[in-house]
Amino acid sequence: METSGEAEPPVSSPLPAPLRKLDAFQQGHAFLAVPLAVFKKFGDDEAGKLAALISYFAFLSVFPLLIVFATFLSHVLAGQTDLANDILSTAAGSFLSIGSTDTIEPLDVSGIALAFGVVVGLWAGLAVANAMQDAMNTIYEVPKVKRAGFFPFLLRSLTLLLLVGIGLPLITLLQGMATEALNSAVANILILLAAAVLNTAVIAASFRRATVAKTTWLGVLPGAAIAAIAWAIMQALATTLLTRQITDAESNYGSFAAVIGLLFWFFLLAQVTIYCAELNVVLSLHLWPRGLKSILRAEADTEADVRAYSHYPKREQQAINMEVHVEQVQPEADEEEAALK
Repeated sequence: METSGEAEPPVSSPLPAPLRKLDAFQQGHAFLAVPLAVFKKFGDDEAGKLAALISYFAFLSVFPLLIVFATFLSHVLAGQTDLANDILSTAAGSFLSIGSTDTIEPLDVSGIALAFGVVVGLWAGLAVANAMQDAMNTIYEVPKVKRAGFFPFLLRSLTLLLLVGIGLPLITLLQGMATEALNSAVANILILLAAAVLNTAVIAASFRRATVAKTTWLGVLPGAAIAAIAWAIMQALATTLLTRQITDAESNYGSFAAVIGLLFWFFLLAQVTIYCAELNVVLSLHLWPRGLKSILRAEADTEADVRAYSHYPKREQQAINMEVHVEQVQPEADEEEAALK
């Protein structure tokens, strides 16, 4: 179906004077321009939806995996009260209910239930990794036609599952065991710093593995470092919430509150992680400063705006024999802007 006639040219109007001054100030100061550019790109990428998908599959995978984890721990830790209490005092331990504070009795779980838990947990875990790949490729403006095929995509997801699903919890477990063994203020500080470095390395590796875009260790380091700190803080908050608040709630709504709290925690964690990845892209591609016009009116006003808006249509390319071209047009100035000139 064709339409006749030419489209009306876009009209540009100036920002009010206070906003123009604010815009000039933020563009001239990186400590304001960079966070604003990250916030803008997060919205342009509709990254909130990507975070929701990641958190959904993470929530779906955690309960069958906890069944397997609880069964394993109930046999391994039977009679080891001190180590059991250390694990029960964590956020994950609060969900396990694998025993009392005195002893831990082995759980009687059938092999079929364990196999089901492993299969469902693995499937949902791979879905988390798949969603993370989609999110990172979108963030890095990778055209759909250039993204990984089925088997490379699956291999990347398995790597991500090992890095995040096993690497980070293993670092946390080793950190707790080392802290308990050494039990000194200086050692605790050194252990905390070592854990932060290891977590940063694992997250940086995950960021690089989750996208086919060309990245460097230095390019992903800022977001990975912030993500590692944020993850540690959120884990501490989750532990406090679960062990001191939700577990003390009344029985008629305590379990419901724990489930809702866990879902919200996953969503918040996914959002923070994607924000950190967006920071890496903004810094690597120099997508700052963004103009306030781009935020308030979806109008490219700076060179960074032009670069950012030029990437968005190109990442939708889905066929190798099709090309997407982007052209910047100059909007007509309205009477108020003409008068200012």
